[in-house]
Amino acid sequence: MKILFSSSPAYGHLYPMLPLARAAVRAGHEVAVATGPDLAPHLADRGFDAWAVGPTFAESWAERNAALPDLDSVPPDQHMLLDVDVLFRAAAAKRAVDLVPRAEAWRPDVVIHEPAEFAAPIAARRAGAVHVTHGLGPTPPAPMRAILEPAMVDLFTAWDAPDLAAAVFASTYLDLCPPTLHPDGDPAFPSSLPLRPSAGDVLPTDELPASLAALSGRDLVYLTLGTVFHDAPEVFEACLAGLRELPIDVVVTVGRDGDPDRLGPQPPGMLVERYVPQALLMPRCRLVIAHGGAGTMLGAFANGLPQLILPQAADQFLNAAAAEAAGAALTLQPGTVTPDTVRAAVRRLLDEASFGQAARTIKAEIAATPAAEDVLATIVAQAGNR
Repeated sequence: MKILFSSSPAYGHLYPMLPLARAAVRAGHEVAVATGPDLAPHLADRGFDAWAVGPTFAESWAERNAALPDLDSVPPDQHMLLDVDVLFRAAAAKRAVDLVPRAEAWRPDVVIHEPAEFAAPIAARRAGAVHVTHGLGPTPPAPMRAILEPAMVDLFTAWDAPDLAAAVFASTYLDLCPPTLHPDGDPAFPSSLPLRPSAGDVLPTDELPASLAALSGRDLVYLTLGTVFHDAPEVFEACLAGLRELPIDVVVTVGRDGDPDRLGPQPPGMLVERYVPQALLMPRCRLVIAHGGAGTMLGAFANGLPQLILPQAADQFLNAAAAEAAGAALTLQPGTVTPDTVRAAVRRLLDEASFGQAARTIKAEIAATPAAEDVLATIVAQAGNR
């Protein structure tokens, strides 16, 4: 079969789909992966047939900031409502102009996309393909539909498909969420298939930086704010100041475009890097301090690691709440991240056994979830029986 994967050009939206895309390639299917021209080269480097469609993430982010000049006055936990319309809907409208005609010409049998990629359902309908939504993290609860659907209807109506939003929510949803993290109540996507989340996409050429050899061998803590919200030096500085007094080693990543020197010199046992393959680093760690992005959070839990979550925006507040309710994490909200609060939280997470036990429970749930190969077989069978 021909299987098209499509994602907005954000690492946290694209990379969770790559295990399923790799499984499709291994099974002999013809696979294409569509995303922005900024991430398409990364896909090509990883061996995929990459389609560069729509704007880059930087272009969309700049338009979002121009359209929302007063965003700093909006509570961060409300940013998602604005971003769905101003960031993701607007970008999908431009992406559809490139994606839809290319999909019509290629004629995929199946189109798989992440929840914020609104151009792909149009491409699937125009190509006559089976449509599947690929989750990113915790299962979206029913109220999430009220956030996503208006943006979908607006875009789909422009493509003469006003009924398509209802079809999206009724279609198969690939759920990466371990049972312990499931929200209460009904889900936004009621027809779901569980799919094992991955700790990260690793190539044979990926390796950890040589600088890790200089670490002392003490408990290792990984500190990251992901690939979008890493431009927060005050958060990094508060964390590092709090962690310096603890008998631990620390690896910090500031983003591929970040400047490690911005955080100044660090004492022995503290390394600041632009990027580290988290799937290679996390097995060495005792604890992860992160922003609550779904990929980082599930990657840490796939390794049985408790977490200190510092949510910055978007769905990170929902993710943090789910992880804390499961007893596997602590959360520091914006405005509460200080050296003292970070140090106290890390001490609890390392010293109190219940956090590690809860994280290992989630790890066992992840290991018991159907693998990409099994879920792919179900999708292909559904497509063959339509």
